[in-house]
Amino acid sequence: MNRHDFLKIIDNHIKEFSYHITIVKSKVHPRFAYTIGNYRSQNCEFILAGNINFEYEDLKSIFNEVFLNINNIFSNENIKIQTSRFGSFSFIKVHPSWSSRMMLGVYDYYDINDFPAYQIIPDNNHFTMDIPNMSIEWSSKQPIWKWLDTNIVWDLGVPKDSMVITNVDFLFGKRITEVMRWEENEWEAFTQNGEEIPKENIRIVPISVLLGIDGTLKPILKLDIGKGFFRDEENMEWNDWG
Repeated sequence: MNRHDFLKIIDNHIKEFSYHITIVKSKVHPRFAYTIGNYRSQNCEFILAGNINFEYEDLKSIFNEVFLNINNIFSNENIKIQTSRFGSFSFIKVHPSWSSRMMLGVYDYYDINDFPAYQIIPDNNHFTMDIPNMSIEWSSKQPIWKWLDTNIVWDLGVPKDSMVITNVDFLFGKRITEVMRWEENEWEAFTQNGEEIPKENIRIVPISVLLGIDGTLKPILKLDIGKGFFRDEENMEWNDWG
């Protein structure tokens, strides 16, 4: 798709829905989604970063409910929007160092050098460990989001497109206890017996995100294909399968 056709799609979405959602999925950092189309009417755009516990269709519903309440957001800095299925959300002002790396479509569409943006923050029951604090200046020292800087050299010793199949509980802070490496660029890493995890609780994340959340998982980079580790949640010492 060329740039002209892409901008036309954005135009059509703005005319029909008042905004367009751009969803960015990466091989090295968490997924994020942001709006294009609110800048002219409300002088800002919105972004939801990380929170991969939400499915793609969930993101659309969340943005829709935010937009239904957009006037309340600006009348009260401490406003919280209660959604029908995904808890409540609050908002923080995004530091330009984040928007300049993540919300490129806004700059391109409006041909502007700067704009206000707000990060959509879920409540504690929906807050996952891949969510950054975008009110603070971005830094390459952040292990999960440092890969937004494309100049950082990939140094994990595995293919850059390496992905891990895991479960939602890990994203909420529970420790991984079993790992298998099935392909050169594919692992499974679960907080419990993988066969007992419901399909709706399974997620796929970049291996760099997994390690950014929990550095004690670094030994899995050295696993041979077809081999695995397990550990006890108490002492967290890795053991070879069989």
